[in-house]
Amino acid sequence: MSIFRWVFVSVVVIAVVGFALQNQQQMVNVRLGTYTTPETPLFISLFVSFIAGMLLYFLLSVAAQLRLRGELARFRRECNRLKEELNRLRNLNIDKEVEELLKARTLKVPLTIAEVKTIRHDEELEGWGA
Repeated sequence: MSIFRWVFVSVVVIAVVGFALQNQQQMVNVRLGTYTTPETPLFISLFVSFIAGMLLYFLLSVAAQLRLRGELARFRRECNRLKEELNRLRNLNIDKEVEELLKARTLKVPLTIAEVKTIRHDEELEGWGA
């Protein structure tokens, strides 16, 4: 892949040098609003505008890169927070909480942990105030 890149860059450089050599005598004035540049060779004007465009693109890409890095950092913080919450939820002592719920509710027939886990959430927990 890198050999294709070098070939492409070489062709572009040869084309630019050829353009510059063919247009050394061509003089132009560039107008920017009310400012007019003195007469300069065409290839220098084009080269300066190309460099200015490259610098503008570089500044815009740096701004986009900084924005993306900030967004990535925010997503990483959120991911870490969610992982901590998931670990905390995985490590909850379910048996203790079920016993507390059973104590808060007066049952005539005690339920086992397996039976409590199979009770439908919508039907039973509404009566317990959850």
